[in-house]
Amino acid sequence: MKFIAILAFTARSQSYLQTLVKNKFYPEEIFILDDENKKSLGKINPSKKKLSDSHYYKSAIFNPKEDLLSTLKRTSIPYTIMKTSDINSDNLYLELSNIKTKLVVVSVYPGQLLKDKIFSLKKNFLHVHAGKLPKYKGSTTLYYSLLEENKIAISAIYLNQGIDTGKIILIEKFNLNFDLNLLDLIFDPLLRSHVLIKTLKLIKTKNYKLKSQKKEKTGGYFIIHPVLKHLAILKEERNASRNNSSKS
Repeated sequence: MKFIAILAFTARSQSYLQTLVKNKFYPEEIFILDDENKKSLGKINPSKKKLSDSHYYKSAIFNPKEDLLSTLKRTSIPYTIMKTSDINSDNLYLELSNIKTKLVVVSVYPGQLLKDKIFSLKKNFLHVHAGKLPKYKGSTTLYYSLLEENKIAISAIYLNQGIDTGKIILIEKFNLNFDLNLLDLIFDPLLRSHVLIKTLKLIKTKNYKLKSQKKEKTGGYFIIHPVLKHLAILKEERNASRNNSSKS
């Protein structure tokens, strides 16, 4: 199956690439956006010991110690490092306009939205969103989902001009059987990588139907306040403790 990928120097992109290689889904070409390490959001801090081990979830893998370029050295996938962090840059637009492949896996820096110029290329931009759509649009929605429903889910969509409003390819729900303190930089990328592979396999079969999203009353979620994030983690830890007590 032919596809290309737009990645960034983030934990999510690391996990995506490692998982793609593990499952022998090789992009025809990869474009890596480079923010010259100006922002820390979504990136692994190598000094944190908890983030040093490799993690797995079904078909997905994430070794925080292995950066994008180290993974690429193990493959023959052609790649270009773009001297920009902006997916809407003119240089990336020109590169994409010279490629006939329609399917594009997207994993960019947090907060970026594709603009009309990029969409004019008539490609299918595949995004894996951390949250159940259409209810949980926006940022850090896994925590809001935990607070409100005690559940989390990951959605695969084709991007459009809205914020997480594109047509849904699939949604998968997950049990909370992992350390929530590692949710942001380990299990968020890992679960998204699992859904990415599952989605690519589904697209390859061509046996799927896109689902348009219904309008929800919520206008979208923004980056969660640290106190609310902490409360979400505490809530789930208490639930886990109660469940363990009831079993003993």
